[in-house]
Order: sequence, then structure tokens, then C-alpha cells
Amino acid sequence: MIKRILSFSKKDSKLHELDIESAVKENLGTLWIDLIEPTIEELNTLQKIFNFHSLTIEDCMEANQRPKIEEYPGYMFIILVGVREVLDQDELEPYQFAMYLGENFIITVREKRGGISLKAVHNRILLKNNRILSHKAGFLSYVITDTFIDGYLDSLEEIEDKIEEIEEVVVHKPEREVLDETFDLRTNILIILKAIRPHRIVLRELAIDGSTLISDVAQTYYTDVYDHILEANDTCSTLRDRLSSIVDIYLSSASNKMNDTMRLIAVLTAVITVPNLIASFGGINFVEFADKGWEIIRSWPFWTFIGTILITTVLIIFIFRKMKL
Repeated sequence: MIKRILSFSKKDSKLHELDIESAVKENLGTLWIDLIEPTIEELNTLQKIFNFHSLTIEDCMEANQRPKIEEYPGYMFIILVGVREVLDQDELEPYQFAMYLGENFIITVREKRGGISLKAVHNRILLKNNRILSHKAGFLSYVITDTFIDGYLDSLEEIEDKIEEIEEVVVHKPEREVLDETFDLRTNILIILKAIRPHRIVLRELAIDGSTLISDVAQTYYTDVYDHILEANDTCSTLRDRLSSIVDIYLSSASNKMNDTMRLIAVLTAVITVPNLIASFGGINFVEFADKGWEIIRSWPFWTFIGTILITTVLIIFIFRKMKL
């Protein structure tokens, strides 16, 4: 479990000790409790202090929900789904990010380590960023959500860089490893796309429908977050199409490489077979070759025979070059 508790007002901010109940009593005005892999006891403590509905606590414990937004008396419960890299692997997996939003508190609950980091937001509060401190919890929820959604854009940018590298080598080196990496990237994009799409409804509700817990200023900024999720969705579709094109290029390049190989084999077969036929003919009809041994080397029939083979070989190679084979 990782836990960080901060509170702030218009003029000050504070990092609290790890005791939730003490932090609630020392709250400067707006409280933020950030939990990663919380224990059942901690979730029960939150439910007791803030009077959260038991279904929301159950959603945090099970951590297999779709992105959604629910309103309860005095607070909103928001679930987002992010993606993170599996340890020591290039694969991605989804994880749940839950957020309780009240008038003067925010509680974020992440089911797993990894994924998006909120340390930058923590530091902005502790460094007394006026843009955050001058607003209440609704604006902080925008900052957290914006950071969370931007994590998708960062992941897609990394994938795009890998795709560009693959595109540079796939035409010239259509190796099996390139195809395997392409399918791995395609799988990761599908995971991201599956996680992104349900967020559009949640962010649209925050940006357009609004709530008494979200100020007009925060609602305006949520419109920008909604644009980001649409951009991420479009980027996923574009990258998926590029990967499909890479697969087509790979298959075409592999086919061309196979054709070049078969062409080379055909040329080599012709170059070897014709002189071999001439040599076989000479071996059958010129018996004195075998009888006289090395003496035949000094005779003109031998060199005429050898010359015929060499000229025929050169002629075949010349014909194939003219045919650009």
C-alpha cells in the first residue's frame, strides 16, 4: 500500500502524516487522499469517515469496473481505467482508477502500482501552485483527470515511435521478429482502445452536463480533457491502420524475397545444368579422353571442348542479365 495525504487552502498547503483520521482533522480546506493498493481496513475507514455508499467501496475492492460516473448525496464517484506495462514485459494491462469527489475533498484509489504517476500534481500543490490552490476540489479533479488521460497520449506516442522504426526496416528486412513485434503493438493498441472508448461518456458528462461539485471554470477545462480522449481514440485508429499496412508490406516483401530466391535458384540451375549436359555428352562420345589420361590436355579437341563449355556458360549468364533475371 502507498498513501499520500495533502490538504490546501488559498494560501497554504500541507503534506500530512499517514493517518487518515488525523489528516481529516488537520484539513486546511481541501483534502486529497491518494491511495495505491489500499487495504480493506483503509477502505472501511474511508467509508466510516465520509459515509460512502457500500457499493462504491465494493467497486474499489473488486477493481474490475468499466469507466463510469455516479452521483451520491454530497459526493461523486468516478471510475477511470488506465493501462500499465506488465513487469519485465512489453505487454499492457488495464488497471482501475477510482475517484471520490466532494465539495472539499478528493480521494483517489488505484488498484495497482505503475501506470500514471501523480507525483507532479502532488508537487504542484506542495509548491503552492496558485492555479490549484485558488480553486476547490472540483478543479483539482480536472488536474488529476487531465494528467490521467494525458498518460494515454504518452503511451500512444511511444507506440508510434516504435511503428516508425518498424516501417523503416520492414521493406528491406522482412524478418519474422518484425512481424511478431507488429502483432504485439497491435494487441497493445487494442487494449488501449478498449479502455479509452467508455471514457468518452464519462468525460462528456463532466464537460457538458456538469455538476454542483464542479465549478464553471473546472467544467470549461474538462472540455479540453474530453477533446484529448477523442484525440487518443482517433490516434488509436490511425496507428491500427498503419500496423495493418505494415503487415501487408511485410507479406509483400516476403513474397518478393521468395520470388528473388526462386529466380536465383532457376538461374543457378540453368548455369549448372547446360555445361553439365555438354560434359556428359563429351564423356560419352570421346572415349580417348579416358584412355590417354593427361596427354589429352595437350590436344586441341580437349580445349575445344572446354571452350565450348565456358562460352555456353558465359552466353547463358549474358542472356539472363539482358532479361534482368
